[in-house]
This record gives sequence, structure tokens and C-alpha cells, in this order.
Amino acid sequence: MGILKRLQQISLICVLLLLIVQPLIFAQNVEIQGVVLNEEHTFVSAAVVYVDGEKVATTNAKGQFSFAIDKNKKINTLNVIKRGYKMQTWATNGPGKIQVLLSNAPVFINGTVKQGGIPVGEKLIKIGGQPFPAVKTNKSGKFQLRVNKDFKVKTSTVFLVDGDPVKSNQYHYSKQLNIITINLPGKIKEKPALAKNEKTNVQKEEPTTDPNSTVVVEDIEISPILVVVVYDEDISPADSLLVNINEQEFLTDQNGEFEVYADSLNENSLLINDYDIVKTKYDYEDNYMFVYISSDEGLESQGETNIEYSENFQTVFNTLEAEKQILQETGVSLRKEIQKIAAKLEKDHDVKSQKALESYLMRLQNSLIENELAYEDAQYKTNQMMERMRSQISQQTSTIEQIEGEKEEVETERMLYFIIAAISLILIFIFYKNLQKMKEQRDDLKEISERLAKANDEVVKSHEEMLSVKDIGQKFTSTLDFENHMIELQESVNELVPAPTFGIGVFNKLQRRLEFRNQISDNGTDPYYTESIDNAYSLAAWCFNNEIELIINDYDKENTLYIPQKKSNVVSPNKSLIYMPLMIDMSVVGVITIQAPEVNQYQELNISILKSLASYASIAVSNYTAYKELKEKNKSITDSMRYAKTIQSAILPSRKLLSESFKDYFLLYRSKEIVSGDFYWYKEKMIDGKLRKYIAVVDCTGHGVPGAFMSMIGSALLNDIVSTKTVTQTDEILNMLNEGVKESLRQEESLNDDGMDIALICIESETGDKVNIQFTGAKRPIMIFDHLEKKLNVVNGDSKSIGYSTRKEKNFSNHQISLNKNDIIYLTSDGYVDQNNLSRRKIGSIKLKEILEQNATMAMTEQKEYLLNFLKDHRKGGIEQRDDITIMGIKV
Repeated sequence: MGILKRLQQISLICVLLLLIVQPLIFAQNVEIQGVVLNEEHTFVSAAVVYVDGEKVATTNAKGQFSFAIDKNKKINTLNVIKRGYKMQTWATNGPGKIQVLLSNAPVFINGTVKQGGIPVGEKLIKIGGQPFPAVKTNKSGKFQLRVNKDFKVKTSTVFLVDGDPVKSNQYHYSKQLNIITINLPGKIKEKPALAKNEKTNVQKEEPTTDPNSTVVVEDIEISPILVVVVYDEDISPADSLLVNINEQEFLTDQNGEFEVYADSLNENSLLINDYDIVKTKYDYEDNYMFVYISSDEGLESQGETNIEYSENFQTVFNTLEAEKQILQETGVSLRKEIQKIAAKLEKDHDVKSQKALESYLMRLQNSLIENELAYEDAQYKTNQMMERMRSQISQQTSTIEQIEGEKEEVETERMLYFIIAAISLILIFIFYKNLQKMKEQRDDLKEISERLAKANDEVVKSHEEMLSVKDIGQKFTSTLDFENHMIELQESVNELVPAPTFGIGVFNKLQRRLEFRNQISDNGTDPYYTESIDNAYSLAAWCFNNEIELIINDYDKENTLYIPQKKSNVVSPNKSLIYMPLMIDMSVVGVITIQAPEVNQYQELNISILKSLASYASIAVSNYTAYKELKEKNKSITDSMRYAKTIQSAILPSRKLLSESFKDYFLLYRSKEIVSGDFYWYKEKMIDGKLRKYIAVVDCTGHGVPGAFMSMIGSALLNDIVSTKTVTQTDEILNMLNEGVKESLRQEESLNDDGMDIALICIESETGDKVNIQFTGAKRPIMIFDHLEKKLNVVNGDSKSIGYSTRKEKNFSNHQISLNKNDIIYLTSDGYVDQNNLSRRKIGSIKLKEILEQNATMAMTEQKEYLLNFLKDHRKGGIEQRDDITIMGIKV
């Protein structure tokens, strides 16, 4: 009973905790996301969002914004501010979603026109490229122009004054104040001011008829004096009110009236301190202007009423529709009157009458514009009201949905409380039962842990021994001459198993015996000895022939199991012995043995360790055997290659012959392997009583033995062509060499695609200070240093090689060159320029040309030495020679 009571108390505490924590969990902030659109339903960026008077976000390029708000808090007011726009309406668009609609608001730019530093009025101002009409400056020279919302004043902006463009240096724009100041050149003549309440009547003129025209001008009387009547908020005359027009002051009488010249009055020039002009209206027949004013406080209150639409929607809607109807009818009347005055203005040619008509027409046009703006404002208010109605309906719908959602959440939470309470009770019961089981299992685990700890120690010890075996095995396989490291191996093995005597016998197939080298025993290193595998009294031979391990823990008692009786009296200093065969691919390659002078030294674990060591030793013996065989073969091949080099050297011209044949020369000849795929060739021939000298540097396919064979073929063919067939022209020599290589290698019948590149010259004759030579090249150029001009010139050969089954059949070309005596000819293979460095960058033909040109004035031996030193520096870092290298320099 006590346990059940405690469980009930615990479950009650859990429920109370959940009731306390739950409001904290659900009373979190939520994120509100919204989008701002204009009248064209395009996104509005960089708009500032205010919620309940506080700035919360700024829209991004896609018109999106977001902010966090308490879940239980309502949004009372939301306002979005952006230049060129005004807030129209906003509405929810689902949970946590808001859509804001902005309408286009007119944007104005203010300015002043001056001439000679004096403000000038009655100037028509317009901005080029803007769709809005021109405006007139007031008496103070001020004006206000409507512009597009994205308009910015730039240096390219054109201002028009009375239709004439203003130069950019004649106006100044203040970006901070949004004010433009236009300074016109010259001076103005001031007009005499009109006295207050002074009236001027325009006399009627008799209609006149132009004898040369069929148009008759009708009579018209236009008064330049306009009576202004000012009404306050309660539509009563505003008497004794001070009105400012173009910096002139007028005082209204008891009827709220005063008189002014019609030409000097427009909406922008009319100012009344502490009041705002609500609207103006003209009486065109009697020349009256009615002005309706309101105090700032009243206007603000009225604005709030308009924005919030606190009145009945139907009443407001009907009022707006009636106002729109009146404004529409007024606009029709104004247009008719404008058409009538415009027609009279075209017919009347009297200057004074035209001025009166133009003044009257201007007032009509201003009134029409005012009427259109009023109509647009009424239309906007109608649309705003409809949007507000939709918004309120949407808000009410959202509120209902939110209440329904909250109701569902409450029901869900209530059900969740019951489920949590039930689960808590079940978990507490399970926890109590598990406590009892855990107590029983704790005792069992303690016993198991002790056994595991003991087993773990054994496993760790075994693992350490296996790691040691691996280390020893790596020592076995890491060297090819393990017999020279037997002492080190014996010391490592002896750390794992008793091994005072340690040896490895390698099987010699030819002698059919096991060879033991440097076996370790108590006496140190034993001398080399062998045991025949046919010896029936040898334990090593028994293990090798039977291919199984031999284990003896007491030699005196167990030797008769393996040795015939008559030899059983053989004495052994060691009583415990193990022999194990060394196996590679199911073949025995030797035996390994460990021995100790005491009995019973080797148990099962020792045998397992030795088996693992035997695997490594087998690999070491196999590597040792293969290494010895490879070493013998390599020595044989190297001896053959050296002999081949001797043969190849015999076909090359001797240095003595070259020294006797040329004034001065150098030869850089370095093969990549022992034998080379490069060779140089020289032959002298008497032709028509003149000695001709043929010199060639040849680069055969490949290097090493294949290249050496090709060099032998090439040298033999060149000797035959020049000496036996007596071909004298260098191009014909290469044509015949090409045919000879193809025929020798049977390239027309086989897949052989070898060949050679060659640079061949023939020094023909000397005439005075000139030396004539022939040159033909197969993918190899020659370089000639002109010692007079100190310049190195390159003569390219043909872009085809000797041989190769894929080469097109085309004859080689012959270059006839005349040199100065002491000029130098350079012949090269491609080995020097193709040599790379540690960064894989080649020397290159450009660098070789630069080296030869810079050092050509040096002695020939010094040039060779410089080339060798540069090659050595280029190969720093252990870079091997990439190809055979041949460079020959000959001074003519």
C-alpha cells in the first residue's frame, strides 16, 4: 500500500510539473512573414516596416520581410514607408502570413528660378523626359514639379524654362533638401505692383472683320481681377484672415473676400498661416475663386477618419460616389469652356484681348487639373475603402480560424496531459521492477567482469606477442641477405620463446641439400654447414621431406622416433628442439629451427608463435633465393651490355680522327643506359678531286639495347650508301637511308614501326673566307653561329623521320649554305632539350639556343664544360637522365 501511495504522489507531481511547464513551452515567439506589393502587384524592395509604431524589418529584393512577435500578441497597426508610395492596406494571408499593398504617391521636386540673382515669376518649368505638365513659377520664382517616383537629378537631366533648355552649369541641385536652383543669365524688368483692391476693367471691343480672312472674332469680356472667397471648416466666411500670395499679404473682409490679379494667383502661391487649404473652386462666369480651409488639428482628425473609415461603409461609399459624379460633371463643363476659349483665342488677334483670354484659359486649365486630381483622390478613397472592407473581412475570417485552431490546440493539450500522466505511471512501475532486476544483474556482472578482466589480460598478452611476431617477421622480410642479421633475429625470437640455438636452412636444388649460414648457438655464430635431404639420420632432412613440423621436448627419449636405431646413440647438446618446414606455394624452400638445452621448453603457445615466424621466414628465404638468382642474371646481362658497348664504340669515329679532320670541335655524348640509341657518324670522300666531309648526329627509336641495335643498322647503312654506292648529295643519302631502314626491318611486312631522326651535313669546299656546306635533316635542325654578327641561326630540317611504317613517301630536301670561316655548326639529338628537372620542366630548345649563343665565343672545350654543368644543375634532386644525349660543335 505504501508503494502505491508513493506512485500516486509521484504521478501527481509529474502532472503538476507538466501544467507549470506547458505554458512556458507554448508561450513562445512566432515568426511573421510578409510581402509588400505595389499597384502593379510587383515586389517593393527597401521598404521599412513598422508594427505598432516600432521599426521591425526592411524588405529584401523580392519585397519579403519577417519579424518575431509574441504568439499571444495581436498586431494593432502596421505601416510601410517607401518614397514614391503610400500605405493602402494590409491583410493576413494565412497563419503567420501578411500581404501589404502600397499605392503610388506623387513625388515632387521643389525649386527656384532666378535671373541676375533676382527671383523671376511667370516662367514655365518642365523636366525633359518626364510625362507631367509644365508649371509656372510664382512671384518669388518658386515652383513645385511632379516627377516619377524613381526620378533622380543627374548631370544629364535637362530642365526647360519657357521651352529653352538650361545648361548644366546654370542650375544647382541639393540632394539633401531636394531643391533645385536655376540661375538664368541677364536681368529682368520689374512690373509695377497692383494696389490692393484696385480693379481694372477690360472694355468690350467691337468685332472686327479682316477683309483678307473669312474668320470673324466674337466679342468677349475677360476681367483680370479675381475675387477670392475663403471659407473655414464650418463653411462660414473667414473674416479678418491674413492671406499670403507671392509674398504679398491680403486681408479678408467680413464676407471672407479679397481681390487680386488673376495672373498672379495659382494654388501653389496661396498660403494661409496655421491653416491648410482643403480644396479650391472657380466660378468662371463671375470670376470668383472659393477657398476652403481647415486647421492642422482638424485636418489630422479628418485624415484619421478617412484612413480608419470609422463611419458606416455604405454611407461613405454613397458620399464618395456622389462626389465623383459632381466632379465628373464639373470636368465636362470645364473642357467645354476650355474648347470655347481656345477657339476664341485662335480667332482674336488683338494682343491685349489675347492676354486676357490666355489668363482666363490658364485658370480654366488649372481648375481642370484640380478637378481631375480631386476625382482621382475620390476614386482612390473608394478603392481604399473597398480594400479596407476586404481586409476587415479577411481579418475576421482569420480571427475565427485562429480561435478554432486555439480551441483544437486546447483539446489536444488536454488529451496530451492524460496520456503523459498514464505513461508516467507505467514508466514508474517499469522502473521499480527494473531496479530489482538490476540489483540481481549487478552481482552477476561483477563476477563476469572479473572473468573478463582475466581473459583480457591473456588476450592482451597474446596480442602483444603477436605484435612482436609481426615485428620480427618484418625484420625477416625487410632484407634480402637475412643470413647477415641472424644475431639480431635470434635475440628478437628469444624474447618470445626459448631459442638459445636459432638457424635457418635454405634448400639448394642443384646440390639437394639444406645450407645453414651463420646459425646462432651458445658458442656464438656457427660456421657454414650443410645437411643433405637424403640423410636419413638428419632431423632437418626428416622435417623437409615430410613437410611437417618436428617437435621434441626430450631428445634422449624421443629421437628414436625419427632416427634409425643404429644411430640412436648420437648425442645432442640440446634436449628441446623444433624444426618447421618453410613453405611457398606448396613447395618447401627450407627449414627453421629453435633449440634449447633444457627439456620440456616448448608448449602449444610456443609452437603457434613459431608457426607464425615460419611464414615470415618462408617469404624471407624465397626472396633471398630469388635475389641471388636475379643478382647472377643481372651480372650476366650487365657483362653482356658492357661488351655490347665496346662493340658500339668501335663503330663510332675516334676522337683522334675528329681532331685531325676539323679545326676545332667538341663532343658531348652521354647514354642513358650502358649502350646508347644515339650515335654520331663521320666519313670523308674524294669527289672530283675535292675532299668532302660528311658528319651526322642520329637519334634512334628508344634507348638501351633496342636503340643500340638501330644505331648499328644506321651506321652500317650510312657507310654503305656513301662509301660503296658513292651517293654524294645529303638529301639522296637520307632518301636511300630511309629505304634501307624499311628494308632491313621489313616494315612493309611486319608491325615494326621503328626509325630514327638525323641531322646530316656535308662540308664541300672552301672559297677564300667562305665555306660551302650541304644540310639535310629528318626532324632535326642544325644551329649555325655567325662569328661576325655574333648571332645564332637555326636551319630546320624536314618534318619527317627515317623509317616508320606510317611515314608518307616524300623525298627529303637539300639546303645549300655558305658560311664564313670560324663559324660554328651545332648538331644535336633531342635528349638535352627534353631533360626535366624536379619541377618537371624541360630545358627546351629556346634555352639550349640561348646557352649556345651566349657561349659560342668561348673555347670549344669550355662550351662543352658549360653544357655539362648546366645539365648537372638542372638535374639536382636525384632526377635521372631521361634520354640519350648527343651535342656536337664543329668550327669550320
